[in-house]
Amino acid sequence: MPVPAFRNSRGRVRRRRSHHALTAVQTSVCANCQAPILAHQACTSCGFYKGRNVIQDEKAVEKTLEKVVKAKKVAKKPVAEAADAQK
Repeated sequence: MPVPAFRNSRGRVRRRRSHHALTAVQTSVCANCQAPILAHQACTSCGFYKGRNVIQDEKAVEKTLEKVVKAKKVAKKPVAEAADAQK
């Protein structure tokens, strides 16, 4: 395996590493709750992105699922009652 022929000077090394600096994360403010958020990301505290709710909390999801289940049960009852009436 080859080895370097000459040692790099401190200036050459530092010039090469001048682009390795880390930059701070840029944040903005949520328009809905004024919490700090990353750019082009949904707010982690309220779930809003570009003025609309894109992340729903667990309670809202459970309520919608309950409504769907109730709607399916209501739709099945008349069919079963109609079948009993024919017998």
